[in-house]
Amino acid sequence: MSGISKKLMMASAGGDATGSYIAVGNVTTGAGSFVTMLDHTTPGSLSYITTYTLSGNSTEVDFSPDGNYVAVSNRSSPFFALLSWSGSTLSLAATYTLENIGLSCRFSPDGNYIAAGNQFSGDYGFTLLDHTTAGSLSLAATYALSFPWCNSVSWDPSGDYIAVADLNGLCVLLDHTTPGSVSFADSIAISGGNYLAEFSKDGDYILAGPANPPHISLIDHTTPGSLSLATTYTLPNTGQKVDFSPDGLYIAVPHNNSPYFTLLDHSTPGSVSFAASYIGLSGAGGTAAKFSPN
Repeated sequence: MSGISKKLMMASAGGDATGSYIAVGNVTTGAGSFVTMLDHTTPGSLSYITTYTLSGNSTEVDFSPDGNYVAVSNRSSPFFALLSWSGSTLSLAATYTLENIGLSCRFSPDGNYIAAGNQFSGDYGFTLLDHTTAGSLSLAATYALSFPWCNSVSWDPSGDYIAVADLNGLCVLLDHTTPGSVSFADSIAISGGNYLAEFSKDGDYILAGPANPPHISLIDHTTPGSLSLATTYTLPNTGQKVDFSPDGLYIAVPHNNSPYFTLLDHSTPGSVSFAASYIGLSGAGGTAAKFSPN
């Protein structure tokens, strides 16, 4: 399990392009929201560098591919922030006012766009932000989900497609083959609702999942632009933010209750089976899991 980092009692965490730094979105009761930058230039060690204070609670962070910027989705207006990272300081580069609470954010593989999911109140739920001018944000496109509440977004490695979790029970695939625009490509109903959308590293599969009853759906995307159900796997408890291993052979699934963490086998593409579990997490359980790049 040494290749899996646990993230407990924090909103989210992401590493830069070289793995030298880790941005952690964290909150404290009544004291706002923070993005804390940790130094990992000496592999296996951590030290504090700096903190940037936001309003509200940060829900997800993501480094740009070049490591120069950190995208932050947030629970208070303007709901989305872009921070500049110099190697020693974090500073505000730009903000963007989403319709409502920012719930998820991911840079495109080329760093030119940011997919953002937000909580409903208006007409959309999904926003594509333009970052073609580094350090700036502007609206590229929006997409109206059937139930505009998007907990999770994920890019396929080509940047041509975006998987979006529609809380109405759909995994929606958006077409981004024309950069800066999004259109409907396909969708698939997820039994029990859906709050998760995570592409495999090769883009061939997407993980989707509901809380009731707890299970993971593995969606086939081997034909780009189309979705079909590959298989489902019943989980022992509600799964949180998941991750594929870099080689695509395993899936990390944290839980908010015992057994807290399950490792699934995906060595046969399109299938899922039990590999291992771990019950030794402290606190209230697992909220997110991420494989190391190696």
